[in-house]
Amino acid sequence: MTKITKELLLEKGTPKCSNLGQIKKINLSNLNLKTSDFDRKLFSQLQTLEELDVSGNLLTEFPNNLGLTNLRLLNCANNKLEQITTLNQFKNLEDLNCEDNLYLTISDMYKVMYLLPNLRQLDGKNITSKANNLKFVNSQKLMSQVTNFWEKYCKIQFSELPTAAEISAIKKDFVKSAIAEIKYGPNSLKEFTKWRVKTIATEFVNSLLQQDKQRSSDAEENEDEEKMKANLTDVLKHSSVAMSSTRSTRPFTARDTTKSRKQVISEVSKKDTEDISRKSMKIQLGKERQSAQMAKYPNKASRVDMKTKPSTTKRDHSATPVVSKESIPRKRPKYKKTLVLEPLHFLQSHSRNNNPEDLSTQLWACAFEPEIKNSQIPGLVSSQSVATCGGDSVCIIDCETGIVSHKYKSVGEEFFSLAWTTLPVFDNQKRKFNVLAVGGKMGVVKLIHVKVSYCYGMIKAHKKAISTLYFSPKHETFLFTGSYDKTIILWDIGVPDNDYNFRVSRLLVLKVCSTPLKMSLVPTFPDQYLLAACEGGCFAWDISLTNYDSKRNIKMEFLFPVCNKENSKSDSLAFCNDDLVASKGFMQGSIYLWSWSQTLKRWNKRQTKVHAVILRELEWSNTEEVYIALSVSPVENYLFCGDEKGDIWMYDLDGVTDEEMTSGKKTPPTQVDHKI
Repeated sequence: MTKITKELLLEKGTPKCSNLGQIKKINLSNLNLKTSDFDRKLFSQLQTLEELDVSGNLLTEFPNNLGLTNLRLLNCANNKLEQITTLNQFKNLEDLNCEDNLYLTISDMYKVMYLLPNLRQLDGKNITSKANNLKFVNSQKLMSQVTNFWEKYCKIQFSELPTAAEISAIKKDFVKSAIAEIKYGPNSLKEFTKWRVKTIATEFVNSLLQQDKQRSSDAEENEDEEKMKANLTDVLKHSSVAMSSTRSTRPFTARDTTKSRKQVISEVSKKDTEDISRKSMKIQLGKERQSAQMAKYPNKASRVDMKTKPSTTKRDHSATPVVSKESIPRKRPKYKKTLVLEPLHFLQSHSRNNNPEDLSTQLWACAFEPEIKNSQIPGLVSSQSVATCGGDSVCIIDCETGIVSHKYKSVGEEFFSLAWTTLPVFDNQKRKFNVLAVGGKMGVVKLIHVKVSYCYGMIKAHKKAISTLYFSPKHETFLFTGSYDKTIILWDIGVPDNDYNFRVSRLLVLKVCSTPLKMSLVPTFPDQYLLAACEGGCFAWDISLTNYDSKRNIKMEFLFPVCNKENSKSDSLAFCNDDLVASKGFMQGSIYLWSWSQTLKRWNKRQTKVHAVILRELEWSNTEEVYIALSVSPVENYLFCGDEKGDIWMYDLDGVTDEEMTSGKKTPPTQVDHKI
């Protein structure tokens, strides 16, 4: 029997070195090792270890507290493992092989899929979609059953609502009864279901007790507030200071002359499809345009500046989701050069039957394809290809040559939005490929493997048109879809296998009071908060999947000075870094830069509305046009926004501080590029 020593680990480790802290990979296979042979103090020194092979040994379980925080690959095949729940210590584990362990059951495999948040490969198979379905959909259904069981249980046990003391008294009996009574899934997963029901039922009762404590705390706070108000009233009665009551807010009345694309969107039917195929759709951007306006600004109808290139640096900005500048090492020159954008191509790639005189087909969205090598930071480094959508077509264009390399058409569709993601190849985690999601009037998301020009899947996401799409930069299979049905839905699109079979799961439904137009996850809370610019304002939702509620209401509504105007809309937002948010609306005449962290601190959790902490107000076009998007270059630290004339407004963000703006003075743009 081999004893694990420092010398053995150095001998079996890679790269060869004299320090355990530098080892990345260790092969301890076929050494007849037992669980008791693992020295925790020794293994805790392997701080950079990423791959560990202990296959072909005599392990009955994995020792706890080994301290391998960076472990990504673990091979424990061909052992004598009896349970593997101790593997939950390896939170960053992505690839696990447990084959040929005679005592492990399918329930054990499901447990490990649930416990390891980053697990992608299990026994050589991609389990991303299955694991997400297990963690979220399965948990939501079990939570629903536990809730229903609690209601029935309370009716039997109590004639009135139970107190906290009564709930505590029946906690153990309730959990035990829930485990015995709740049935879900196939019999082969019976053990796993009982294990999950026990956890969920325990958490459920604890949450009830916590709510009772919170109510008691709130009641005490309310009493204190009432006392303070009474004392303040008493003081004011005896005060000689006259309080002015003349301060008021003057409402600003804005003309509602704006028409949006929802004016031409109706629920899809056979008749709709036939009509669309016979005649082109005329979709209004902002107010209704006359033919003279269309001729004056043809780029807004069907021509687009496909790529602009800073002459002072290599192209690195795109229309894809923003990455925080804090994560990018960047040396700034003492004197920053002025950023100059040079147009390379003017293309008319979206026109009916390739007719150059067709100026009614409008281009709605574009996004640079992410570079696969740097796909962990979408939007930071992009390839030389850009995707555009408008009318019934999606185009993939080579920015260097200006050639349309791929064109996908769907008769009767009107594409409004698109988004890129990078997925791992089904049987090889190290190989990746780009997928483009597009959606529009039909309410259907189409998934396109761009490299082979193949639409491999469709998701019937909404009953009404899709207004915006957004992939999570942290979870590459998580897709948010916003719609004119006033909902945002989170989907797990899964990873397609070699035959392009894939599994889709609906994880969350977020309720919106109006149409969502632009979305972004909070960089510092990518698993907790989603922000969206909507026709009715700017909002945030709690998207934590640890919460079993599959339908969520608005958590925060951000208030801005422009909210005093009637019919104001928030049509775009973007994170400039981890904290700085840029947002705007039509007829606003400015762009707000505000602090997420300071606004979050200001937010009273018992209320929905919160005034955004505005750091800077940037001067912008006072246009009635809607859907003009913001874009950020994290490397250059610039904010970009077009306008109704085709000009590009550029803002250098280097001088923005974290101090709240007190004056109403607007900051002019660094420069405005006049393109037409």
